[in-house]
Amino acid sequence: SQLSELKIKSEQDSSNWNTLRDELQKKLANAEKQVVKAAAAGRNTNKKKEQQQATVIESLKRDLKAKDDEISKLNLLVEELNEKVKAVDGVEELKEKIAGLEKEQEDLLVYLADQDQQSKEYRDMLRKHGEDIPLSDDDDE
Repeated sequence: SQLSELKIKSEQDSSNWNTLRDELQKKLANAEKQVVKAAAAGRNTNKKKEQQQATVIESLKRDLKAKDDEISKLNLLVEELNEKVKAVDGVEELKEKIAGLEKEQEDLLVYLADQDQQSKEYRDMLRKHGEDIPLSDDDDE
């Protein structure tokens, strides 16, 4: 169904975002290591390179946060879709119960009609044997 397809697509998107997030975390870790190495090696004279690295780190942090936000939104969407799937399953179950009850009702109506017919036949038989049986609403006058 359409909900199942949306759920699968959402899960795939979530997986893709998680992969991208992991890659961004690795890049961030590498950039931070490079900054630490530069400082430890005494490369403080190259301020421009350090500033560039700091800018890259900040950019990666922003990208990572944006991806985290998107993943959170996708997870909420998956939860909503799961709830809708459960609701649809509940509706299908209710439809099955209704169909069963309608069948049972039909069976009972047939049984009632049979009982009415049998009762009429017994009244007619008793009248033929001389019993004074008053007419019912179902009897022909």
